[in-house]
Amino acid sequence: MQGPDTVTQQVGGQPVRAHQSASHLTVAQQILECLFRRRSLAPGQDDELSAQVLEPHLAKVMQAVECGRQIEMVLPAFPGKSPSRKKTLSHLPDLAEHHAIDELYRLCAEVQAIYAPGALIHICSDGHVFSDLVRVSDSDVKAYTDAIQDYAERHYPGTFVHFDLRDAYPQLDCLDAMREEMMIEHGQSLILLQQRFKDDPHMMLMYCGIHRFLSEDYSGLKVFAGMSLNAVKKVAKPASQRVIQRSEAWGALLQARYPHCLRLSIHPQLAVSTKIGIRLVPTSDLWRTPWHSVAIKRRGVVTLEKRSNVDERFHRLVFRKGRPCHYASAQ
Repeated sequence: MQGPDTVTQQVGGQPVRAHQSASHLTVAQQILECLFRRRSLAPGQDDELSAQVLEPHLAKVMQAVECGRQIEMVLPAFPGKSPSRKKTLSHLPDLAEHHAIDELYRLCAEVQAIYAPGALIHICSDGHVFSDLVRVSDSDVKAYTDAIQDYAERHYPGTFVHFDLRDAYPQLDCLDAMREEMMIEHGQSLILLQQRFKDDPHMMLMYCGIHRFLSEDYSGLKVFAGMSLNAVKKVAKPASQRVIQRSEAWGALLQARYPHCLRLSIHPQLAVSTKIGIRLVPTSDLWRTPWHSVAIKRRGVVTLEKRSNVDERFHRLVFRKGRPCHYASAQ
């Protein structure tokens, strides 16, 4: 005869006791459904919320719910503004980032409406991880990340925790040394990575997206002035591969540091994945991010666009505290 503490089923590979399973499982599924309403899927992926789709994340949520802990999430994001002013207004955050932070807070508020302990997001800025590759100075990265942290803490105290490469290696005082140490500890061979591009269509999609964005960034810099787009793309090719190489090393570092956290991503993901792709701000391009864009506000709705695509005859540049912030549509 089974007692009240008898293990009766498995959830995400973890045993769940009979008296816990029904209520905790329901809450955990509701929390994941809340997150998945905002998810960004790779092209061609089915958005059905099947057991297979939820399985990679369910055990982590169940463990938090069973212990009455906050739902913790890790998001590698907010690296720094694109250095190309064909895309962005300045090197500092503007309405594009502020709206993204606002949306992440709304996500946490939605979780709290379902589950009283609420949610916490670890914003793990990867700006210093590959700043040299994307040709953004470390001083600009620091100014950007400090401004992101200031905005989040002033508006939503207790909702976000900030972490970057400097926090990962506090015993080192040189960012180049930190990047090298990260690659020694968590990096993968570039040869193996290149083979994955050939073997895995999703990896090739990732590479094509990064290569396109980096080529666009480079083409807007003085150092590449006069070069053809094909020549710029050739320069951007190895840099794009190394951006992904270091980004994966950063992801492995975060997995080791935050094994209990749900892993969010700014990039579109497969339907069944260990990462949950999250839409930060509406855009017609799945790969566009706030830090590669300007914000356009139309009738209270914020969207993202490349600065060069904004027709300034019909959009007014809005300043806040003496800095360019976003475009407002006159229509």
